[in-house]
Amino acid sequence: MILLALGVVLFAASHLTLAVPHLREAGRQRFGKFYGPGFGLLSLLPLVLIIMGWRTAPFSPVYDAPSWGRIATFVLVLPAFLCFGIFLFRGSWRQKLRFPLALAVAFWAVGHLLANGDGASLILFGGMLVYALAHMALGVVNDVRPSPIVREGHDVISLVIGVALYGVVAQLHPLFTGVPVVTLSL
Repeated sequence: MILLALGVVLFAASHLTLAVPHLREAGRQRFGKFYGPGFGLLSLLPLVLIIMGWRTAPFSPVYDAPSWGRIATFVLVLPAFLCFGIFLFRGSWRQKLRFPLALAVAFWAVGHLLANGDGASLILFGGMLVYALAHMALGVVNDVRPSPIVREGHDVISLVIGVALYGVVAQLHPLFTGVPVVTLSL
């Protein structure tokens, strides 16, 4: 579970810099045009550690998830992906939500905490929930706001993309986690 915890900490630490304008600006000044692509590539390392850590973590029960937890996860992950779609595009809803990506992570994490009661889940989803809340708090304190550029039609596109990603990730979920989203039995 060390890989998992390390991945979550690295993800949180690197992404919390985005909620502190002077740290983000220092990175932009230091790395110039390579800051955005470099940040994106470096963001893959924590994700790889998280996936590897998750897949190799032993199952150690911590609490009993409620019987309705999987249904709650299925429901809460949809607004998570809608928020993610809103984050990706420059519509007016991005301005209204202010922190759509952190909200997406929070919805995703809460949903998964309701469905999983093991140690690895607590590290991953609990850690990501703490990160999302810290990101929003730092963003409010530092008066971070999305780009003021709003593009016509992006609100609708963001919802369509959010729903599409929700469906794609539901299909790929077993590939990354080994756990199917929905199991059907006759």
